[in-house]
Amino acid sequence: DGGGLSATDTAVVSVNWNFTGFFRPVDNLPGSNRAHAGSAIPLKFSLDGYQGLEILADGYPRAAATACDASIVADVKETAVSVSGLAYDASADRYVFVWKTDRRWTGTCRKLILKLRDGTEHRAEFRFVK
Repeated sequence: DGGGLSATDTAVVSVNWNFTGFFRPVDNLPGSNRAHAGSAIPLKFSLDGYQGLEILADGYPRAAATACDASIVADVKETAVSVSGLAYDASADRYVFVWKTDRRWTGTCRKLILKLRDGTEHRAEFRFVK
């Protein structure tokens, strides 16, 4: 300033992307998704525009076993496998990750956890049938 004084300050700015929820065929309501064990499930979501393809946190998405009649998440979490990796559809403004489920999951429930590099987590619950 005019009196010769100065000051320095730092700030941390966090930017969260505008996650709009999962699109069909995945329902956002807890416990509302039924799928055939062994099927490929397209996870579609928007971040309000293209944010690049490096949006997923390391090791995500993950699938965690849950009790089908409760919201208890087991300690075991496995990285969700994709048959095609993450893609972006510019015409629909949607990211797509096709989740390849395991045939051995018949009769079980899983919680899919999508963690983004902005630190946010988004979840969808599935009950697997034959």
